[in-house]
Amino acid sequence: MHKFSTVSTKTSSRLASVTVLEGSKSSMAEKVLLILEVIANSEFPLTLEHISSSIGLAKPTAFRLLNTLVAQGFVERDPNGRRFQPSAKFRLMGLSLLSADSIRSQRVAVMKRLVEAVGETCNFNILDGNEVLYLDRIETSAPIRLHIDPGMHVPLHCTASGKLFLSFMSDQQIKRIVGAEPLQSHTSKTMTHYNTLMAEIDKIRTRAYALDNCEYLEGSICVAVPVRDAKNKVFAALAAHGPTPRFTLKLAEQSVAILRAAALELENSLTQ
Repeated sequence: MHKFSTVSTKTSSRLASVTVLEGSKSSMAEKVLLILEVIANSEFPLTLEHISSSIGLAKPTAFRLLNTLVAQGFVERDPNGRRFQPSAKFRLMGLSLLSADSIRSQRVAVMKRLVEAVGETCNFNILDGNEVLYLDRIETSAPIRLHIDPGMHVPLHCTASGKLFLSFMSDQQIKRIVGAEPLQSHTSKTMTHYNTLMAEIDKIRTRAYALDNCEYLEGSICVAVPVRDAKNKVFAALAAHGPTPRFTLKLAEQSVAILRAAALELENSLTQ
């Protein structure tokens, strides 16, 4: 008997917040940490004006500290040079924290129970730049399964986790991060134009889960739900996928409640 119980989608009772500096007595280290917090919490590159106003910091001071962070390799400018985003070095630091034994062991235990309950392979995925990164993966014992290694990157526009991450961005952000159409086609079902992709994103925003109906790999169906941090920000996706016809769209949707319960358990483990 699996441990998970059916739960409804979590409401935003824990609203994300950003600390705002008050007065001029804050240390330089505190200002740097707040800048990193704002940048890390954003799904898209931020302007100097946005960063400075978000934490109540004078633009010249914010500009000076951002240049220091760029020089030290923690922050980088976007291709246009006008916005700031986490560097590869900064993202790797976050991955190292998520991969720490004390945190990962709890996550793997939850995922193993999830695989037993759903009967298919399950993944714990995060957004890494403009791609999805498979951070953890627990295989099903079923004889036929799809092979994807942890550490692999996959596209946003044609995977369940990728479309789920996109659903928490604005339409403008989506087009900026995914790029110009036609979008890369991987199968005959890949959505290569924004009119169909954005319609699908709207459905995901309403139902709070995403599906991949053989859009990235032929004969593979996937379903993904969000995982939130203590500030109610979506930082990961929990997904289950399997080959057709064993794992149909109907079975994928029936798995959503179990996936949400597992996601909630993961969220609780991060705050304990």
